[in-house]
Amino acid sequence: MHLFFENVAPKMFKLWTGRFFKDDNLNNTPFIIPNSLWEKISEQMQNNKKKMPLEFGRPPRNILKHNAGYKAEE
Repeated sequence: MHLFFENVAPKMFKLWTGRFFKDDNLNNTPFIIPNSLWEKISEQMQNNKKKMPLEFGRPPRNILKHNAGYKAEE
């Protein structure tokens, strides 16, 4: 959980979306997840909110819209 305070999660999201480096040539890595897959992930997160038990806590927000503001609990 302490890694979230070190901004690891936002940096990993930038790496996975191909926006980590300013130079686009450096962003061509095998770790990039295509935008179409990110949209599917966001859609699944949205659909699962209704089914998530309250014991798990607050359901995570849409990762595409709120990736910079993710908290440790999400």
